[in-house]
Amino acid sequence: MSHRHRTVATGTVPGTVPSTVPSIVLGLLVALLLGLLGAVAGPAQAARTPTVTGLAAAGQDWAAARLKVRWKAVPGATYQVRWARSRAALARAEVQRVENRAATSPTLGNRCVTWYAQVRAVRKGSAGAWSRPKGLRFTRGPVGTPRLTGPASAQTSEQAVRFTWTAARYAARYRLDWSAAAHGHWAGFAHNYTRWLAAGARSAVIPVPATPAPGDRFLAPAYGNAVYAQLQYDNTCMPKAHRTKYVGAFPRPRDPGTGDLVSVGSYNVELSPTTSSRPRKIANIADNIARRGLDVVALQEAKEQTAKDLVRRLADAEGQKDWAHWGVGAQRVLWRTGAWRAALGGKVDVGRASDKSAATPLPAPAVRLTPALGAWAPGRQDIFVVSVHLEDRRRFDAGATVKERKRDAHLAASALLDRIAAVNRGGVPTLVLGDLKGNFGGGGLPAGAGYCDENTGCVGEGQPTFVRAGFWDAQSAVTKVGIEYGTVNKHVAKQPVSVTGVGGRTDHILARGTGGFTFYRNVVATYGDASASQQPDHNLVIARVVVPRLP
Repeated sequence: MSHRHRTVATGTVPGTVPSTVPSIVLGLLVALLLGLLGAVAGPAQAARTPTVTGLAAAGQDWAAARLKVRWKAVPGATYQVRWARSRAALARAEVQRVENRAATSPTLGNRCVTWYAQVRAVRKGSAGAWSRPKGLRFTRGPVGTPRLTGPASAQTSEQAVRFTWTAARYAARYRLDWSAAAHGHWAGFAHNYTRWLAAGARSAVIPVPATPAPGDRFLAPAYGNAVYAQLQYDNTCMPKAHRTKYVGAFPRPRDPGTGDLVSVGSYNVELSPTTSSRPRKIANIADNIARRGLDVVALQEAKEQTAKDLVRRLADAEGQKDWAHWGVGAQRVLWRTGAWRAALGGKVDVGRASDKSAATPLPAPAVRLTPALGAWAPGRQDIFVVSVHLEDRRRFDAGATVKERKRDAHLAASALLDRIAAVNRGGVPTLVLGDLKGNFGGGGLPAGAGYCDENTGCVGEGQPTFVRAGFWDAQSAVTKVGIEYGTVNKHVAKQPVSVTGVGGRTDHILARGTGGFTFYRNVVATYGDASASQQPDHNLVIARVVVPRLP
């Protein structure tokens, strides 16, 4: 039987794809085959890098706002960790690489919400699957109580004040609320806040103006006023921040310079209009003055008989026989004749005849003192000493507003400045000592609250008027003693200590044309039964000021 061979088309091989099939089909078949192979190999590769388990909280760094986690180790692996505010946000979170089976988060900031962490192992360049997300929260306890201070050792600038504080457990941030007003008392007070500082912060610096000017709220160093601050702190999860009490702190003191040191005092003795002095009270006042080593003392509420009795007591009982005095009205100036003598024609009243207006200065004796013969030295200067007692309108008009009283105090101080300039033609160093009214109190607030509003809220405008005219307040001294008490005692046997650390004051020692003050003291000395017959209603305020020598 014969067979006819079937003709095979040229270019084909039985069992193969004809050449007429498009090449793209062949490519798809190859790709499919490779994909299937990869699908088989992928799980096998992943199986070599296990999924991390046992993810758990491992503590926290509260101050830095960081959480810590740990997990079961995967042999031979390093790890990747990610953190987010929600499970969904984890996929977009930045990956953190760690070598060991524990990690600390970056700073998370908000300690009041749940945070989520995930971790996966990486071994031989291959990453395993992400672990199940773990929710974590900061552990919070009761917020502690820090201690706010303004230590003198911390002050490094005349134009700034540094406050420091101790740590408060579980506090997440701190800031200062500050002013020249103790307890933040200003009429229409607008708070001055620093920015919020991190949990690790322990100090903040408050800048103060270099030169006194209207609107500065008495912060320039020449006023001699403290800057008051209150520390606010919380854990950021509380509806309202905790607060400390206010404290006061001073800038670095002015350099006193070189020259002759003069010790002066101001004393409102409350012995006027009584013309016959109370013996017990005179004895106490004399004893207080005699102990302080003073060259000059200005008295207020002390008529001539008071001064005579006081000088006699200083001579007889205290052995200080060289005191002289001169005054007008109820103000006096006393000086030691061994150190000073009154210059010829150097006694003058820089007040004016009273017209029953609060803007009229009360009689104000001024004495130009020149170094006594035994104290003379080349270049040593005279001093011009004024004893001042300002009044305000309330004495004459009970219905006057605080703003009116403030204006009166300013006008009275301005009148005194004009008179001082007129009679002190040589421009010798000038000391103004006395009761300048308005202990930065009043304005409807408790006496001694230690506040004064720059715009409308206080009557204490006498001292600022002098300071803006170039005077420096003695409380700007290098060393300050007794400042935690008010200078007005009102016959209180045990005087209250200011919770701010700096008491209110109506009594001031001011100087122009001098160097700085080396020492300031509010002498807290109470006597007997604390009655008006035993002690004055103000404390003795003393200071030491440097008077530079002429070339």
